[in-house]
Amino acid sequence: MATTTDSLYPQLPGNISPVFHFVAVPLFTVLLVFNTAAIGVILALALVLQLGRRTLELIPGVAALEHASAAFYHRQVQRLANKVLKDPRDEPILAAAISLGLTAFPLFIAQLVIKDISWPLVLGFYTFVYGPNIRAYVRSFSSMHQEGHKPGGIFKRSSLLEKWTGNSFLYMFFAIPMGLIPHAAAHLQQHHRENAGPLDVYATARYDHASLWDFLVYMVREVMYQQFMVSPYLYFKSKSKPLQMRSMLAGNLLHLALFALLAAYSLPIAVFYMLVPWLASNFLMGVIHWSQHAFYGGQQDPKDFMYNTVTLLETPVNTLNEGYHVCHHHWENVHWSESPALFERLKPEMQAAQSMVFRDLSVLDLFVLLMLRRFDALADKLDWWEPLSQEEKVALVKRRAAAAPIAEQEQAHQQSTAARSKPSTAHLQQQPQQA
Repeated sequence: MATTTDSLYPQLPGNISPVFHFVAVPLFTVLLVFNTAAIGVILALALVLQLGRRTLELIPGVAALEHASAAFYHRQVQRLANKVLKDPRDEPILAAAISLGLTAFPLFIAQLVIKDISWPLVLGFYTFVYGPNIRAYVRSFSSMHQEGHKPGGIFKRSSLLEKWTGNSFLYMFFAIPMGLIPHAAAHLQQHHRENAGPLDVYATARYDHASLWDFLVYMVREVMYQQFMVSPYLYFKSKSKPLQMRSMLAGNLLHLALFALLAAYSLPIAVFYMLVPWLASNFLMGVIHWSQHAFYGGQQDPKDFMYNTVTLLETPVNTLNEGYHVCHHHWENVHWSESPALFERLKPEMQAAQSMVFRDLSVLDLFVLLMLRRFDALADKLDWWEPLSQEEKVALVKRRAAAAPIAEQEQAHQQSTAARSKPSTAHLQQQPQQA
């Protein structure tokens, strides 16, 4: 169903059929309950792992040994990266893939051999896929994200799978253990083309970002369409892009086929190793999309991505410089290692756009503080372009977290459309007189 010409924002995600939407929303509401339960279990495990890690680091020498081991590991992987990667700077992506391959996958294979569910293996699998404070998940997600932005992938020999599925082998290698339906084409050719604007099916412009109710509505109304590749598929259909449409179908069919094969072998294994991660990732994807473009309030130009996109200068960890999200949208193919330098060059444009920059926050931190309406804590982390008092910062963050002024933007769009159509109408009225 094509986008209507008299509306700036689609009435439904991807302009999906109202009948389909009426049926899907109750099903998605039930699914949200399972998404929430799954992420609750995963976050509880991640918290326990983080507490365990912090406790171990209190032992003298443990932290130093951890850093030394990590440095040695990356030096060895760098030697391999120099030989097999198009750009050796992508060594952290290769290191993440090797780490996942040497930890989570052997546990999964052991589970297949044993067949009966082994809880130590299940917990071990989740430990290596998500990690303390879900850092392992962030590492895999960031690596997958960067891999998806490189045509053919990071390896010198391009992935043959990309021609048929729109996703490289390494992209799927990261995505499937995390429970994600491979969606590189949707991210690159939909989200980045529309840049969180009115036609971006991943955008959150219509919601108050400091409202838990609005987030839950977003999860039910839009996120599940994204996760099933429905709204991206409809977007590509409206643009007459059959290859991208096929990619959306291929990602779904691949994921479904793998689940069906695993379920035929052992339904419990399919549930714990594919379904639970998929449910948890549904929730996490909603959090990521919600937080990375969280400040639409007061936006005048609905296509100004610098206004709504968040920059998170997180320390001490900013995996593959993911926090420089404005830089990534400004130049989608900029190498992640160049983002800090690009950020410095973009500062004048960002200041003019009143772009939001925070220090020492992660995406999850930002989301939690928004849900708790801790505008004071966000104000403490806000790195604003000019001096403001604490009260002024709190008021600014609160105002910017509101929904975009969609009614005003729609009115301006309709007036602009009407103004553009007037000359052509006048020309048509003059034609009979000239004849």
